[in-house]
Amino acid sequence: MPRRAVLLLLALAALSCRDVRQDRAPRSHASASPPPKPRSPCSDGGGSVADPRFPAWFPRRVGTFCLDANADLRLFGGEATLPLSEAAALLAVDTERIERSGLTRVVSLSYVEDSSEPARVGASVLGFTSAETAYAFFTARLADAAEVGHPAYTPFAAGAAGVRGDVTALVVRADQVLRLEYTNGRLAPERVGQAAAPALTLLGSEIGSALPGAATLPPAARLLPERERLPLSLRYDAGDLEGMEGVGPGAVAAYADDQRRYRMALAVRLDPDAAKDVLSTLRKREGSRVLKRAPYDALRVGEDDPKTGAVREWIFGQKGALVAGVALDAPPRAAPHGAPPERDAAILKLKRLLDGLPSAAAW
Repeated sequence: MPRRAVLLLLALAALSCRDVRQDRAPRSHASASPPPKPRSPCSDGGGSVADPRFPAWFPRRVGTFCLDANADLRLFGGEATLPLSEAAALLAVDTERIERSGLTRVVSLSYVEDSSEPARVGASVLGFTSAETAYAFFTARLADAAEVGHPAYTPFAAGAAGVRGDVTALVVRADQVLRLEYTNGRLAPERVGQAAAPALTLLGSEIGSALPGAATLPPAARLLPERERLPLSLRYDAGDLEGMEGVGPGAVAAYADDQRRYRMALAVRLDPDAAKDVLSTLRKREGSRVLKRAPYDALRVGEDDPKTGAVREWIFGQKGALVAGVALDAPPRAAPHGAPPERDAAILKLKRLLDGLPSAAAW
């Protein structure tokens, strides 16, 4: 083949390869717009509460959280379509406790974090028949946690009283208890509690302060001394103090001094006659006896511990409309024969307790 023909064929082949490469080269997308960013959960300020009774209870936005626009408010009990029994799983309590606690209504909704990977906080407000039954429920939950050692609650300022656990928080105000539960499935388990703490504290304070009613505790709980009291040991019994049938409601707390641990109890009645009836009821208990020469008409009363079967000995006395009691965790050594009852450590503590309490209805 002539040299010119060979060169012509090579040139044509080169042009053909260039066209193929150009056809296979990626097309430019310089004019295409970037994909839209995900919509913020709180871009419109959060959801809203349609029921006209509750908007003031739940702020639309609190810090980095807002009402979840995709989660409707749920109402249990009363005239609601959902029965109270269906709130048991939501509140992490059994149906039997709901029936005997004085709970009348539960309002539940949720908050969502304004984040690409949002956490959620379920918020439920429990309504009770009275401030006393609400506070009794609140302190019973603390007692349950203390008994099993989990969760370990930390107090914080919200409503009348507030506590925060690892992923839950409780706040009591008047006849209502707020329960919060934090969830975040995108965090490692060891980081969830750390992230939950500020969210629970902020939401608990904001919602707890927005709930209606006075932020005060029942008088018996308010009047028990704080000195030497063990943290979060205060319990209020809305039925019968320490389960002593017929005694009526009252508060009890655990204390410790340099020598021993002990308990103090207090019942507040409308007038001295009603308080005297409480003392009369205590005298009728098996094994109780009046102490001679003891202050405040003191008497010894035995109380059976339903869990251990052990008998705890209480010393009760009356001052005006108040009935107070002291029990030592370990019974004192017997006083020498003929020694005055004031030698008994429990009697001394009872005297100091009643001496320091107001005799008039100043509560």
